[in-house]
Parts: sequence; structure tokens; C-alpha cells
Amino acid sequence: MEVKSEVMKLRSLAQLDADAVGTYDAAIARIAEPLVRERLNEFRVDHVRHIQDLNQFIERLGGEAVALSPDLKGAAMKGLTAVTSMMGTEAALVAMLGNEEFANRAYDLALQFDWSPEVLQLIQKNREDERRHLTWIRDAVRTRPWLRDAAPAVEGPEVTR
Repeated sequence: MEVKSEVMKLRSLAQLDADAVGTYDAAIARIAEPLVRERLNEFRVDHVRHIQDLNQFIERLGGEAVALSPDLKGAAMKGLTAVTSMMGTEAALVAMLGNEEFANRAYDLALQFDWSPEVLQLIQKNREDERRHLTWIRDAVRTRPWLRDAAPAVEGPEVTR
């Protein structure tokens, strides 16, 4: 792959991760449930690491590193996630589900290019993170684990005399 093309593709992935950080910030700020906040924060950290790791290759190839800030598309995604998240945890997770589906498709597409073995290994590792994010969020939307954690303990039947 031509170096300029490789840099552009890596920058595109890094920007996608920078945009994802913004959406995670928006959702985390509006979710009260500790279980969900903690997991989303873990995923946010993964996206920050993706940017840092991709930037190392971008700079090594002579490109300019991607900043940890959303572009226009990312700002729109962050705004939509923020508004949706105001409707509650489930709505926030549904918004994040869409964001992660988009990231998964982008990483799937990136795996179709002819990368050096080192870059390919990084993209595969990042793709596995994305798959894990998507799986957890999809499962959380389906099972609503924050409701189980908040349910009061049920005691035995009340005895009447």
C-alpha cells in the first residue's frame, strides 16, 4: 500500500476513535448506574489507546497525528448521543450501540487492506476491542443489568397471624 494512502486510512481510523471518545464522554456524563458507567469508561479508555497506538504508526510513516477531539461528524455524533442519553440509560446504550456498530464496520473494512504485518496486528487487536464493546452493549440493552443490580432484595413470604 502506498505510504500516503496508508497514512490516510490510519488517520481515518484514529479519527473514528477520537469521535468515539466524544460519544462515550456524552453518555458517561448522563448515566447514573455505576455498572454501566464503569464499563463505558473502560471502553472509552480502549478508544484513547487506539488513537495513541495508531498515531505512533501515522507519525512513523510521516503523517500528522490525530488529536483527541471530534471532527464535524464526531461532534454531531456526540451531540446526538448527549441528547439521547437524557432519556435514560437504555436510550444512552442504544445510541452507543449505533456508534459501536459504525466503528465495527470501519474496522472490518480496514482489515481488507494490504497492511504491513505490524499495522495489521494492531488493527486486528483494535477490532477485537470493538467487537467486545459491541457485544457488551448489545447484551446490556437486551438484559438491562442495571435493573437487576437496583432491584430490592426479596424476603420470604410475609407471615400473618
